[in-house]
Amino acid sequence: MQITLAPNEFLDDYVLGAELAKNAGISSNAYLFWKNVISAKFENSRIVFLRKNSIPAKFKEAISACTPLNGLIPTGVFCSFTSLAPSHLVAKNNSKLYALFDFSEICGIKFINLKKFYDDFNLSYDYRIYIEKCKFFSPAPFEKRIKLTETMCLGYY
Repeated sequence: MQITLAPNEFLDDYVLGAELAKNAGISSNAYLFWKNVISAKFENSRIVFLRKNSIPAKFKEAISACTPLNGLIPTGVFCSFTSLAPSHLVAKNNSKLYALFDFSEICGIKFINLKKFYDDFNLSYDYRIYIEKCKFFSPAPFEKRIKLTETMCLGYY
């Protein structure tokens, strides 16, 4: 079964399909032939995640060797979710926003710790967030916002 993940859904119960395949020494598409496996993708993303408890028991060792994805989402999903330009998530671009995020890279895929980001700003995990130039926000109290840098703000609802 394939499901689509919400853009602010943490990957706590999943493993990265590519990493599991690498650890198990199998094809990255092997999961397509397993019974009752739950695979998941974010909308408009090709990255496959597999729900840990649906993976056949014989891969238990390979699962335990996978990097925990607690609180993580791919950076591309984060950019789509928040309307943030991907260039803000590249260190060499000297983005002042870059320092606000906790990054990980697994099998060549860059992740951001969304849970930590929410925690850093004391936001409920249910909030939808967006990031844009502060000048585009409506005056308070019409739009809830947190100033991230001199020019960029985080909106939430």
